[in-house]
Amino acid sequence: MNLIPTSTDIQFYARSGMIDSKCISISFWRDTGTNPVNINGFPLPPAQMLTIEQSQGYIDVSQYDAFFGTGGSGNELYVFRTIVKG
Repeated sequence: MNLIPTSTDIQFYARSGMIDSKCISISFWRDTGTNPVNINGFPLPPAQMLTIEQSQGYIDVSQYDAFFGTGGSGNELYVFRTIVKG
């Protein structure tokens, strides 16, 4: 079995905008009590995580549109990406 070197990247977003993936796995997490957020139109519930993983040997090159609504205490979105190194 050949091991693929990876690293984990964690970023915080407080504004609506596009998020590049370029990774083998990406997860979006919204904190409890924050403003609603949609990922490519999918509503992310409070304290929930949306994870998109690729099959072995594939890299996701999608751009994800994160859009914040109103009704909570502020905009908070955390994005976790597993990136292939080398």
